Amino acid sequence: MKQLFDETYSENRTLWYAYFKEIEQPDLVETISRIIQTDLKTAIDILNTSWIFYREELQKDALQEEVRSSIMVRLVDGQYDVHYNMSDFEFVTQREVIANRLQQLKEVLEK
Repeated sequence: MKQLFDETYSENRTLWYAYFKEIEQPDLVETISRIIQTDLKTAIDILNTSWIFYREELQKDALQEEVRSSIMVRLVDGQYDVHYNMSDFEFVTQREVIANRLQQLKEVLEK
């Protein structure tokens, strides 16, 4: 994945990456974990870091508006929070798969 932006304000840092193919991508958890671990090695004097990983494909919701899903990870006080922004279609068709992948990612990050 290509890094798009890196914004650091005081002790807070946010990094944006593009693009992952799909939530079921076999190497997705490992790729995100590797990126995060690499970024943390360069995070001198940074207390909180957020990562946003965008999905490649744009989707349409029920209102025909475009939605780009994203995986968001936040590290604050040594604790990871993992979240997925999804379209209504993904919620209906892939909610369990997404929840499982997020749990896998959180478990890998917390090791």
